Amino acid sequence: MRRSLLGLLTVLAAGSLLVMAGCQRDATLRVVSINNGNALRSDLSDFYQYSITEDDETEVITLYQVMPDSLKVELQYVEIGAGLPTWTPYEALISEVTVKFTSKNLTDDPPPYEEVRISLSQSCVADASGKTITTFYMTPISAAWKQKVFVDFIDEDDPYYTDIIDLAEARITFSGYDSVAGRSVRAVGTVPVEFGNFFDDPSRFGK
Repeated sequence: MRRSLLGLLTVLAAGSLLVMAGCQRDATLRVVSINNGNALRSDLSDFYQYSITEDDETEVITLYQVMPDSLKVELQYVEIGAGLPTWTPYEALISEVTVKFTSKNLTDDPPPYEEVRISLSQSCVADASGKTITTFYMTPISAAWKQKVFVDFIDEDDPYYTDIIDLAEARITFSGYDSVAGRSVRAVGTVPVEFGNFFDDPSRFGK
């Protein structure tokens, strides 16, 4: 009887380990915050004007530059595995970021938003306690993308024209894989974006 009971307990223990080893923990990678929880203000172009006077004639020259927009990202990766010891800590390697913009329809003709795909190489080492946060900066809006999407909204004739073109929600998806567990990881976060022509400080042209 004792041998049978011992054998049964051994089988149950082995089965428990197999089940734990086969568990897939989804959503262990999560977005803590994007841009510190604040809206991203995306200025369509940066203007600077200066004057040249020759032969009693003054000419006003306007320079403009389209700048990319960057923001701060905080991610957290929690993975305890199957509860078994491992020589190498679990690590999420974020290799791709996808950004999709959804217009809030301030106008009848919202900008023709295009999906943004960014290649990334960002490591997030797992912390079973859930206390470690990985912080980095990324550029979800490039100058080339902004010029293409907002080509009809950049007003070169009136650099001091100030207005919000559109309010949008950016849905940002971080994708990658766990280099130890060998499985994919994914996390999604959102951030509101204000696209528009905003006041340009001449002393900060190109910054």
